[in-house]
Amino acid sequence: MSENRSELILKMFEESKALLQGHFKLTSGKHSEYYFEKIRLIERPVLLEKIIDLLVEEIKKDAPEFDYVVSPAYGGIAIGFLAALKLKKFFAFTQRVEEKMTVRSGFSGLTNSKAIIVEDVLTTGGSVREVLECLKQKEVTVAKIYCLVDRSGGQVLIEGNPVRSLLSLKVEAFEPEFCPLCQQGRPLVKPGASDRK
Repeated sequence: MSENRSELILKMFEESKALLQGHFKLTSGKHSEYYFEKIRLIERPVLLEKIIDLLVEEIKKDAPEFDYVVSPAYGGIAIGFLAALKLKKFFAFTQRVEEKMTVRSGFSGLTNSKAIIVEDVLTTGGSVREVLECLKQKEVTVAKIYCLVDRSGGQVLIEGNPVRSLLSLKVEAFEPEFCPLCQQGRPLVKPGASDRK
C-alpha cells in the first residue's frame, strides 16, 4: 500500500479519536502505550465506509476467487460485514464460546467454501490463528488474510504469509513483567470488550 494511503488511514484514526495514548492492556495480554479503538470508527459509519472502500480496493487487486468474508467477533463484525457487502460476497463471523473460537451457528453455506479473513487490528495474530483453525475444521479454504491496522509492522506471519493491511506500524507491545509503563506506575486500562480474559 502506498505511503500516502497509509497516512490517510492514520489521519482517519486520529480524526475519529480512535488512536489513543496511555497504558493499555491488549487482547493478547501484552501492554502498550498506544491503542487503536476501532469502536470509535464503527460509531462513525461514514468514516468507516471510506476506510472499507480502501480495503475493498486492496482485496479486489490481489485476492483469488472466494465465497465468504469471515471476521472475529466483536470488533471485526461491522468491518467484515461492510467489506462483504461491497464485494457482493457472503459473510460469517466467529466468536469465542467457553474460551474456544468457533463459527457462529446458523451459517449454512460456509462448510467447504473459500474465504478471506478480515480482522480489525493485528498485534500478535492470535485471534486470526484461532479463526483460521476453526475454519479448517469446517474444511474452509482461506485464500488471504486482511486487517485494517497491523501493529507488528509486518512481522506477524500466519502460516508463513504476511497479513495484508491498510496501515502497518511497528507499535511496541510489552510482556507485563517487562512493561516500562508499569514500572513508571502509570494506571493500566483495558479498553473495549473482549471474550478473552
